[in-house]
Amino acid sequence: MSSASKNEGRQSPPPERQTGAQVHDPPASGKGTDSADNKEQINQDQLKGLSSNPPGPMDQFLEDKFAKGYVKE
Repeated sequence: MSSASKNEGRQSPPPERQTGAQVHDPPASGKGTDSADNKEQINQDQLKGLSSNPPGPMDQFLEDKFAKGYVKE
């Protein structure tokens, strides 16, 4: 058996051999590490200048192409 195939298809250890983090410890609180007091205001300020659907790089070309009187160059 080669060393490359030794770990192939490896699974988690049986429950009796798992560590506390895998079995007993509760999951994280989900609160994160950011302690900014005005987080909502900061997020709103960042979103203020964004358009809901910015134009893509081909939008103007397609608009011109499908306009009446388009002449292929």
